[in-house]
Amino acid sequence: MDLNREQLIAELDKLSAEEIEAGLEAGVWSEPRRQFVEHYLDQMQVTTLQLEATEAAKAAAQLAVEKSRKAISIATAALIIAAGAMLAAIASAFVAFLGLRHWTW
Repeated sequence: MDLNREQLIAELDKLSAEEIEAGLEAGVWSEPRRQFVEHYLDQMQVTTLQLEATEAAKAAAQLAVEKSRKAISIATAALIIAAGAMLAAIASAFVAFLGLRHWTW
């Protein structure tokens, strides 16, 4: 990479996408540099889109974690209630068994 290109990259790094677009519209750069600046701007926009997509995916993953924790809590409560119902059914069956055997206290 020649010195001019490194200097151009250093200058472009200091500018925002809007400033680069304004410079392209104003014709600030000559044709060989203009193509490079357009490519640089395209890469900047792609990188921005990738970062936005990454942030959206991270937010979705965090929401999924929250929902799964809530689902685990609900499933645990349902399991506790089901175990209680099972014990009640066993106790009821045992009492019915004792009643059929004419067992008294």
